[in-house]
Amino acid sequence: MRKLLQHIRIEALLFLVFAALIWFVMTVSATTIERQYTMSFTADASVVGSYWMQDSTLNTQVTVRSKGLSALFMRQFNGLEMPFSAKNSVRANKKGLFMLPDDIDRILVERFGGDYDFSFSAKSDTFYFSTAALVTKSLPINFEAQSVKLPEGYRWISVPTISPTEIEITGPIWAIPNGSIELDVPQTEWKGRKRENLSLQEFGTRLTQSANKTVITAHSDLWVEDRFTTKVEWDGRKHDVKLWLSGPFTLLKPGEWEQYVNVALHAVEDGVGLDVDSKNSLVTVLSYSPKILVHSQQ
Repeated sequence: MRKLLQHIRIEALLFLVFAALIWFVMTVSATTIERQYTMSFTADASVVGSYWMQDSTLNTQVTVRSKGLSALFMRQFNGLEMPFSAKNSVRANKKGLFMLPDDIDRILVERFGGDYDFSFSAKSDTFYFSTAALVTKSLPINFEAQSVKLPEGYRWISVPTISPTEIEITGPIWAIPNGSIELDVPQTEWKGRKRENLSLQEFGTRLTQSANKTVITAHSDLWVEDRFTTKVEWDGRKHDVKLWLSGPFTLLKPGEWEQYVNVALHAVEDGVGLDVDSKNSLVTVLSYSPKILVHSQQ
């Protein structure tokens, strides 16, 4: 009998707990709670459209409504700090950058779902950020051709140049540096015809730049001196002409050098003279013989 009474008491207690729980859930479910909280919304970008966001944080009061169990967690909105993407939420007009209540509402709904309703003091409110207009400025790239070294015995066929020689920097005027952009040229010896990409200084998120690299182009060659023999014909007879030339190795190779040298005959008092000159500014005629090809008969 005692065990039966104990069993009945336990069941009664469980029934009371269950009934209280049902009452609590039904009461909470039927109750709507409304609170107003101050929230901070911070953008993750500094440049939007043609403006710089000087202050990317928006502080505003938001009224939050909810009912049911979700209302028990309303305190999470007290002092809420909410990051968001400026690219997807911030608008621009002639006055600057701004957000509408619907934009903020969308950010909150994406984070907390449909368990809460959010509202503001007036649907027509416009929340402006402190902004500055962006400007664009051209900065020259500081490049010294002398910083590119040649191996021993080499000379420039075309001196080192860079492209582009300047870049455009866009951002708030106070953040754009003055002067020129320094270029770090590696200490390498330049052989032959080459192009090399060099990275330019990065200016951070406040500024955008039209290029992040420049290209160095130059052509060098080994300078040589060599002796050659060619033939000229006069009065049905071929004569040897010896030449001493200086210039780039690639131009003075056998079978190549003759196209850069002009050999001509002309009449002189002593007979037939010989003229040899270069047809290329890189090739120099150091000497040649004979100067008189055929002497006149006295």
